Amino acid sequence: MYNRLKSLRNQHSTLDSLIRREEMHSFPDTVHIRSLKKFKLRLRDEIQRIEDGLSRRRPVC
Repeated sequence: MYNRLKSLRNQHSTLDSLIRREEMHSFPDTVHIRSLKKFKLRLRDEIQRIEDGLSRRRPVC
């Protein structure tokens, strides 16, 4: 589970870089940026679901 979370976080970071790079172009491809942002949001949601699941597993001291 931790490996999956790490992978998702890396993908999220990579998408963030790709979005910023595309936005810096003279004529950015807004359709491409929108699709990257949607995918980034899906990754964020999955990261949150995994983190929520992991936090429920930990015993409260």
